[in-house]
Amino acid sequence: MLISSMLIFAVLFAADLITKATICPAVIEAGGLIPFIPGLIRFEYAKNTGMAWGMLSNSTLILTLISLVTCIALGFFIFKMQKKMPTSIRLALLLILAGAAGNLFDRAFLGFVRDFIAFDFISFPIFNFADSCVTVGGILLVVSLIFTKGGREFYKNFEKLFEGKPKEKADKSPAEDGKGE
Repeated sequence: MLISSMLIFAVLFAADLITKATICPAVIEAGGLIPFIPGLIRFEYAKNTGMAWGMLSNSTLILTLISLVTCIALGFFIFKMQKKMPTSIRLALLLILAGAAGNLFDRAFLGFVRDFIAFDFISFPIFNFADSCVTVGGILLVVSLIFTKGGREFYKNFEKLFEGKPKEKADKSPAEDGKGE
């Protein structure tokens, strides 16, 4: 299970970096805009120093720190709990982790996040593959927790999942247990 989790994360993280590394330079070279599916989707390059909808613009340092802490905590949680969580929840959390890590990479090494996907049919912020992973992962997590039996049980027993197995008492003779003769 650990290997499959690492593979899923690696593929999603790599897909984000590859799409940014290939599409963004092409869009810049084309003048900042390339129609992809006319009337639906275009590629438009944007340097994002904040979050969606312009929130926390020019807050790269604080967003980098928040992303780093989030990635470490989420990675640790997935590692420790993956055998106890339903597959749909594990996949949802891996999507969120990969998206957070992809944007963390940009913030840490470039000082901004490279966004390039834009909708033509609706006014919506420009985004990237990592943002899509976070969004799809969040939706999958909510759907799994609400609409699947395994998700509801995982949520219901969440606190119990952190409890260790009770320590077994040292071997006692039947007389000491009160079960003896």
